[in-house]
Amino acid sequence: MRAATVTTMLQNRRMRALTILIRHADVPAAAGSDPALNSAGRARAKQLRHVLGDAGVGTIFVTQFRRTQRTAEPLAARLAIVPTVINQGDLALLADTIRNLPAHVVALVIGHTTTLPDICASLDGPPLPAIGPTEFDRLFVLTQGVLAQLRYGA
Repeated sequence: MRAATVTTMLQNRRMRALTILIRHADVPAAAGSDPALNSAGRARAKQLRHVLGDAGVGTIFVTQFRRTQRTAEPLAARLAIVPTVINQGDLALLADTIRNLPAHVVALVIGHTTTLPDICASLDGPPLPAIGPTEFDRLFVLTQGVLAQLRYGA
């Protein structure tokens, strides 16, 4: 193997921030384009605060939709973090921002069933399993191209 190829491979494999990907918490079915969280969603957002409160989250990304922002609120308040709002159509900016975070930073991305697969792929992750329309409990941990799938909440 040529030295330039090995160097390029090593640069591409540099340590990246651990990224946690979740869908926003529960919303009412057929509630319009920007629904608020329902009572189950508010409870799940509080559970997320408990689950990730000690996980070392240093930055939180949400979309312009309030369901992602409300999902982030309890954890963000506990950690004194102001979430960064990224337009759901600007996934390249999100991926670039995460790629440029220091390796010790844990990033939380709260997105949508339609955006999480593309975000994971843009971070060199494997394909995400399908997330059903009533599944709000999926939590994915992505690091160095390896994806762990967990569930949280009731």
